[in-house]
Amino acid sequence: MGKCVTFDTGDFGCMADVTDIAQERCNGKTRCQIAATDSQITRKQPCAQGIYTYMENAYVCVPDLIKLDQCTYVLADRQWKHIVSTNIEQTCLLQSRPLEITASHAMDIEITTKIINKATLAVDSVFVTFSDTHGNVTNMNIPKSSPSLQRIVESSSIHVLFDHTDAIMLFSFRAIGCEDLVAPEFSWIERKRSVITIGCLQNEHIWQLKCIGSKWIGFRGNCTMHTGIQYALTIGITVLLCVVVITTGFVCLRKAEYKAKASKGIELQEMTGDYSNTWKATLMRPVTNDLNNPNASPPQQFYVLNQQNDTPIGTLR
Repeated sequence: MGKCVTFDTGDFGCMADVTDIAQERCNGKTRCQIAATDSQITRKQPCAQGIYTYMENAYVCVPDLIKLDQCTYVLADRQWKHIVSTNIEQTCLLQSRPLEITASHAMDIEITTKIINKATLAVDSVFVTFSDTHGNVTNMNIPKSSPSLQRIVESSSIHVLFDHTDAIMLFSFRAIGCEDLVAPEFSWIERKRSVITIGCLQNEHIWQLKCIGSKWIGFRGNCTMHTGIQYALTIGITVLLCVVVITTGFVCLRKAEYKAKASKGIELQEMTGDYSNTWKATLMRPVTNDLNNPNASPPQQFYVLNQQNDTPIGTLR
C-alpha cells in the first residue's frame, strides 16, 4: 500500500480483467512483452489512488490450433489436433450446437482436455460432455488443479459440449485403432471394434485378426476358388514331366549301350581278322578267272555260313 493513502481501506480487493489485451499482444507468438506502464493497462486501473497494482498472468504453449469459421465437423486422424473452447463457443455453442469430431469408420477417438487460464478462473472445475451417435455419454469433470484429463471414446464420431464459464480449455484429439480392411477375393469380412473375422465363401474356413496399436495382427488364410483343381493340375503336370525325363534318360542310355557293343565288335574283328563269328549272312565275291577280259563279271556266289561250325550250307546262283 502506498504512503499517499489517506483513508481506511479495510478489507478490500480490486482487480480488472486485461486478458483480451494480453491475448491480442501475445496469442500465436513465440515471444511477447507487455510493459507495466502500458497505457492500455493503466487505463483499466481498478484500485483507488495510492494502491500499487500488479499484473498476474498465466500462459501455455500450444501447437497449431484449428480455426473454425463455422460450426462444422472436424476430421480426426492419427496426428494430434488442437482447438480452444473460445473458438467452439463462437461458432457452435452460441447456436446451441455441439462440436462434432469424426474419425474413419470403426476407429476410436482419444481426447484430452486442459484448462489453460487457471490463474484467473473463479470456479474450481469445469464440466464437459462427450456423446456419440449411439447415445452413449461420457462426462468429464475437470478440476482446476488437474493438469489435464484424458479419455478414449469408443466411437468414430463424438459431440463436444461444455458449460458456459470463464474457463478457457484446450481440446486435443486424434483417431486411434486400425482402419477397415478390404475383404479379400472370394471371402467375407465382419468387424466388431478391435476384432475382424474373415471367412471363405466356398467353405467354412474362418480367421480372426485383432487390432493392436494401429495394425491388424493374426493369421490370414487364402480363399482362392478351385484350389483342389489347381493342386491336381500341378501334381499331374509334375508327374508328366517326371515320366518324360525318365523315359528320355532310359532311351539315351539304351542307345549308348548299343553303340558301345557295336564299337567293341568292330574293334575285335579288325584286330583278329576273323569274321567267322558274324551271325549275319556274308556276301563273298570270288576272284575272276577270265584274264583276257578283266572287266567281265563272274557269277555271283552267295555263301550262307552255319553259325555252329562256320561251314557253307549251300551256294545260290
